[in-house]
Amino acid sequence: MKVAALLIADPEGPDPRASVHGAPLLRHAALGLLGAADRLVAAVPQSLLGDCELIIRSVPGAGSRCRVLACGPDRDLRQAIEAAGPADVVLVHDVARPFVPPATVRAVAEAVFAGAEAIIPVLPVTDTVKLVERGVIAGTSDRDGLRVLQAPVGYRPDLLARLCAHGADPLIDLPGTVRTVAGHPTALRLTTAFDVAVAEALLREQG
Repeated sequence: MKVAALLIADPEGPDPRASVHGAPLLRHAALGLLGAADRLVAAVPQSLLGDCELIIRSVPGAGSRCRVLACGPDRDLRQAIEAAGPADVVLVHDVARPFVPPATVRAVAEAVFAGAEAIIPVLPVTDTVKLVERGVIAGTSDRDGLRVLQAPVGYRPDLLARLCAHGADPLIDLPGTVRTVAGHPTALRLTTAFDVAVAEALLREQG
């Protein structure tokens, strides 16, 4: 199984150079992906290209396996797909989720290799979810069928190429049939200072 990983640093998202748990977000995310991927291409804002290249070079085992490219605001990944080269599975990941365990990454890749067109890790919804209309509770959603989506999203290469050719965002515009694997609590998206504090607490607890 040959696995390529595309790591996106969205210009509207957190700074990939920001230090969390002792290292830049980009470094953490790359380390997690390289536990399962043969090749990694990081797509980062043009203004951060030089800094991100230095960060990727600091990742153990990166060497010729990694490349850093500039990406535009529309997450056009066609150049990154081409740079990644031939693969059986392509993983698309968000640098804002830097602490996905390698075991979760491998589970996504293996599920695609086993025949799924697209795979995403998920967690069950544990909170009670209410429908609200004009500030008034209108009903209760059945949480048994609700899941929180995580990343990376695993794709069969031909499907990902078709999605990107039509301008789709492969982290948001998921295709018709997407199967799931179990996610992990540390794979949360770091959007706020509270998210960062939660992630660091979870990692400290795990040692």
